[in-house]
Amino acid sequence: MSSSVKQDSGRESFVKGTLLLSAGNLISRALGLLYTFPFQAMVGIAGVTLYQAAYTYYALMIAISTAGIPVAVSKFIAKYNALGEYGTSQRLFRQGMKLMLVTGVVAFLLLFFSAPWLSELMVRNSENNQQYIDSLTLVTRSVSFALLLIPAMSMVRGYFQGHQDMAPTAISQVIEQIVRIMFLLSGTMLVLFVFSDSALIRPLADSLGGTAAVATTELNGLKVLAVTIATFSAFIGAIGSIVVLAMYWRKRKDIHRQTENPAGTPVRSMKSLLLELLSYSIPIVMVGLSTPLYQFVDQLTMVNTLLNSGKSVAEATSAFGFLTGNAHKIVLIPVSIAASVSMATIPLVTKSFTHGDMNKVRNQVNHIFQVSFFVTIPAVIGLVALSEPLFGTLFPGDREGWVYLLHYAPSAFFLAYYSVAAAILQGINRQYFTIFATAMGLLTKAALNVPFVYALGGIGAGYATIAGYIVAIILMVWKIQRTLQFPYKQLLRRTMLMFAMGGAMFIAVYGSLFVTLQDEPSWGNDILATIVGFGIGLVVYGYLGWRSHLAGKLLGKRFQYRRKA
Repeated sequence: MSSSVKQDSGRESFVKGTLLLSAGNLISRALGLLYTFPFQAMVGIAGVTLYQAAYTYYALMIAISTAGIPVAVSKFIAKYNALGEYGTSQRLFRQGMKLMLVTGVVAFLLLFFSAPWLSELMVRNSENNQQYIDSLTLVTRSVSFALLLIPAMSMVRGYFQGHQDMAPTAISQVIEQIVRIMFLLSGTMLVLFVFSDSALIRPLADSLGGTAAVATTELNGLKVLAVTIATFSAFIGAIGSIVVLAMYWRKRKDIHRQTENPAGTPVRSMKSLLLELLSYSIPIVMVGLSTPLYQFVDQLTMVNTLLNSGKSVAEATSAFGFLTGNAHKIVLIPVSIAASVSMATIPLVTKSFTHGDMNKVRNQVNHIFQVSFFVTIPAVIGLVALSEPLFGTLFPGDREGWVYLLHYAPSAFFLAYYSVAAAILQGINRQYFTIFATAMGLLTKAALNVPFVYALGGIGAGYATIAGYIVAIILMVWKIQRTLQFPYKQLLRRTMLMFAMGGAMFIAVYGSLFVTLQDEPSWGNDILATIVGFGIGLVVYGYLGWRSHLAGKLLGKRFQYRRKA
């Protein structure tokens, strides 16, 4: 087989794996966004803020408890399988599973018992906030139970990804989300509308503040109880994912048979293997922690800064909810494409880098960046153009929050860029530089957050996030170029083409709003404007990508433009 055929085959395999993970991530993110609409309609923006605040702490503990081990395992398995040392991969996986089970229990205990202290950090600069602290403590403890399952579950996903099998991760993500959302919505409806006056629910609601909304928080006992049930859905969803992974485990018997090393290969000590695994995982911790840490900075400073500037608890926490609960979830949909590229990237680039094929590594990195940008750029531009009707479609009761999406939407591009660059550094064994770059970005965010919020209000926190990611990206791109002698000319040229195509798309989409969006829009009008704008954007960008040959070059022959004879 010629080298060009092998390269095409490897590229098709990468695109197939990426598309599979992208589909799983997109469906999961879309479901994670769509449920927010009925959930917010039932519990209000105050309930969503309470939910999001607890999830920020939970996300931090997930990143710490898994310690980047699952993704590191995918890289580890890809490396030693490429060397034919299948037994080494299996030994490490078994030890890693034991480690994840232990860290899951430890993380659960830490979050459960530190919940009161963590809850006080969010609204410390206000009087009459004890009800909010007690409510957040209960909700945080509810979500902590999922930590018992998530680390081990993530480990199994990493095992399959290391064998270039992306289906278990993609399918289990979707099932986890479906099960979680079904439990969340049904539990919320049962508490608020079916059993609200029952002998079980009413005393619990009374103990949490009764059924009348507290003016300073816009919460009542029933809503707090509903949010508590909603956060427990993370544990139920994890059970659904584990069932799917167990089914795949039984089906993929061919993977488990590869347990022997070839004769003559070195016998590696478990200590050296674990140290190598930790060398991979520590930088991944920083990448996994980056998003929850950015939100943690917001949780520590945004609400309290707004309180100091004269906002009430309800106003300050609502601003936090609009930014981190609503706008951030919408932004994560295009970012999930980059996350999928990142997950598929590490084993692929690691394999080429292990074999010392630097030309192939450079080609892969170039292709990875371009595929990510090709999808992310139009998505970001579309979010900016359709921010008002899209937010009104999803959250008609809180339409005024659309300005947070307008200002925060550009962060999707930088989040995507950061994810892909971090994955590439991991693949070329420059993972420790990720720690430095991520730390510099976080320091930038922390330094700018308070002055930006004072100057711009709640949207200032979004701009501080963008500034932080820009700093991290600049450092990462510099390191990639220095390590690989990476030629950026083609990437820059094609990225400029993508932005030009996106500019044409923006004109068409934004122009459609002058026809579809009324002066006093209704929910139905917002839906119409969003659907029409999305359709126009898809057609315009898709046609330009196809006609310019860019889609064919990046996504394969099926998308290639051919002139008619």
